[in-house]
Amino acid sequence: MITTSAHDDLRLLTGGRVRFDEPMRLHTSFRIGGPAEAWVEPQDVEELKALLALADAAQMPVTPIGGGANLLVKDSGIPGLVISLQAPAFRRLDVEGTRVTVGAGVGLDRVVAATRDAGLGGCEFLAGIPGKVGGAVRMNAGTRDGQGGFRAMGDVVTEVTTLRRDGTTAVRPAGEIGFQYRQSSLNGDLVLEAVLALTPRPPEEIAQRVAALMAHKRATQDLSAPSAGCVFKNPGGGRPAAGRLIDQAGLKGMRVGDAAVSPRHANFIVNLGAAKASDVLALIAAVQYKVLQEHGAFLELEVQVMPA
Repeated sequence: MITTSAHDDLRLLTGGRVRFDEPMRLHTSFRIGGPAEAWVEPQDVEELKALLALADAAQMPVTPIGGGANLLVKDSGIPGLVISLQAPAFRRLDVEGTRVTVGAGVGLDRVVAATRDAGLGGCEFLAGIPGKVGGAVRMNAGTRDGQGGFRAMGDVVTEVTTLRRDGTTAVRPAGEIGFQYRQSSLNGDLVLEAVLALTPRPPEEIAQRVAALMAHKRATQDLSAPSAGCVFKNPGGGRPAAGRLIDQAGLKGMRVGDAAVSPRHANFIVNLGAAKASDVLALIAAVQYKVLQEHGAFLELEVQVMPA
């Protein structure tokens, strides 16, 4: 719990731009979540460092939030300080030859559009992912590329600038980040910006690839209701994809409260209007149990649950 003194310090440090008990449902694609104890959008790196120092002195937990596209916030909310890098200082996007520098607060849709206009291919796979660069890098976001393969942020990122809790920055080459399927080693640091290495490609060709990817998503994914995208990781080991296993277990349409397994894409859980995080978590547990019974496979979560 944030003390009265820390409340006052946050107000002073941010010039009153702190929001207490901010509903997290306003900041997630699921449209679900209890309140953030304190929500702050720092204006620049120096203010961000000062916030981290204040949090450290007050023994306050700090949670960075990206676009909220792969996130389920529990009904109890997030204790401590929640930081969102939305200010212009964190939305830099510079193109130099085939090298593109993007701030943590840049939306993935803007990355796709800007690199298309610059005639640089490689980011088409990000089309339709409603996230920000910071979160996408941290979780190594990715999807099918429309060419029969799988692409993720780790395929285009060459280096990442991070801020540690002690206020020091580091420029880390991609080889040190440990990009793996749906994860990286960056969970303890705040991503400030990333550098992407792309390939010259005609803008018209890029636009065609993006259009094809979006048509495929509209045809196969459930975009009719709020969701966090795919809930479970694919199990690997030669097993069918998670959505296929859930479908084969007869779970499409399964419902707890207003949380439901999508009838279109079984690896999506959708919010039919008033779902609570507890509904989603109960549905997740039921799906995991049934798939384990039917197929002997335990489905690991891809969606991030906060607090853990």
